[in-house]
Amino acid sequence: MKKNILFVGSFKNHGKDGTVGGQMFACNSLVSSDLSEYVNWILIDTTAETNQKRSFLNRLLPAIIRITKSIYHLLFSNVDTVMVFTSRGYSFLEKGLIIKIGWLLNKKTIIAPRSGFLIQDIHSNNKFKNKVKNILNKSTYIICQGTFWKDFFKNEFSLSDDKLKIINNWISVDEYDPIKKRINSPVKILFLGWVTKNKGIYDLINAIKKIRNKDFILEIAGNGDEFNNLKNLLQKEGLNKKVQLLDWVYGEEKKQLINRADIFILPSYREGMPNSLIEAMSSNTAVISTSVGGIPDLIKSGINGILVKPGDIEALKNAILFYLDDEERMIDFAQKALDHVKNNNTIDAVIDKFNKLIS
Repeated sequence: MKKNILFVGSFKNHGKDGTVGGQMFACNSLVSSDLSEYVNWILIDTTAETNQKRSFLNRLLPAIIRITKSIYHLLFSNVDTVMVFTSRGYSFLEKGLIIKIGWLLNKKTIIAPRSGFLIQDIHSNNKFKNKVKNILNKSTYIICQGTFWKDFFKNEFSLSDDKLKIINNWISVDEYDPIKKRINSPVKILFLGWVTKNKGIYDLINAIKKIRNKDFILEIAGNGDEFNNLKNLLQKEGLNKKVQLLDWVYGEEKKQLINRADIFILPSYREGMPNSLIEAMSSNTAVISTSVGGIPDLIKSGINGILVKPGDIEALKNAILFYLDDEERMIDFAQKALDHVKNNNTIDAVIDKFNKLIS
C-alpha cells in the first residue's frame, strides 16, 4: 500500500517574477521520480511571488492559507509522513509550525533546511535559535545537504546522529552535455545566479580586473539588487568588452549557456548546496567556488575544482589563472568534477535514501 506524504515545498516551474530556484527542481524531481510508485503525494506549494524582501503582512495571508490546508490534510487525508523543504527566517518558522502540528498528531516528520543564511539567522537571534531548536526536536529526521550541515546541526543543537540524515543535492545529469571537444577561444567564464554582494559578484569583478589582458570572456547570467550598480561599474572600469551581462536565462537556454562554459565561478559568502554548481559540474565544466556551506562536499580543492575563502580576491584571481594557464589541467579537473556528480548527485543516488526515510 502506498504511503500518503504531505509534501510542503516549491512545485511551480518558476516564480511569478520568472526566477527559478534549486528548491523547485528538488521538489519537482522527487514528485516525478520513481518514488511515486510507493507514495501518494499531497502537495502544498510554497513558491514565493518573488525572492525580493517582502513585509511580514505580505507573507501572512498566504502562510495562513498553507497552514490551514496542511491541517485539513493532516486531519482528513490519512497522512503517514509530513515532509517540508524550507528556506530561512519566516519560511522556516512557517514550515516548522506544520512540522510541530504533524508531531502533535503523531505523524512521522521530515524537515529539509536549504538556505545558507539559516546560520546567520541562528547566530544573530537567540529567540529564533530557540524556535529552530524546538522545531528540529519535533522532527523525526533532518535532511542535511552534506557533512558540513550535519556537523552544524549536531553541534549547535546537540542532536543525535539518528536524526541527521545526509542526502546530497541531486540533478538530472542526462539533461546536460558532458562532451567538450575543445576549450573556447577566448575562454568562457560563467557566473550564474543572483547579482548580489552575498554572491561575491564584486569580488569576481575585482579579480578579473587584475587579469583583464588574459584571453577570456566573463558572462554574468542573473539579476538582483546590484545589477544596475554592476552595469555602471563595468562601464566605469572599461570592462564592457570583457564582461557580458545576460540577465536571467531559463530552461534550454540556461543549459546551453552552462554547456558552452569552460569555467564556472561561484564566489558566494553563504550557500546551502548550490544547484548551479552541480549543474556546471554535470556539464564537464571546470569549477571555482568558496569554501562555504555544503560546497566542500562537492569540490575537493586541487582535485576536482578550486576552493577559496570568501572575499579573498587574490586567491580568486589565482584560481582563474590556475585554469587559464593550463588547458589540460582545466580539462582534467572538469572531468573529475563530472565523475563526482555522477557518483554522488544523481536522482537515482538519492531515491533509495528518501524511500528509507518515508517507509
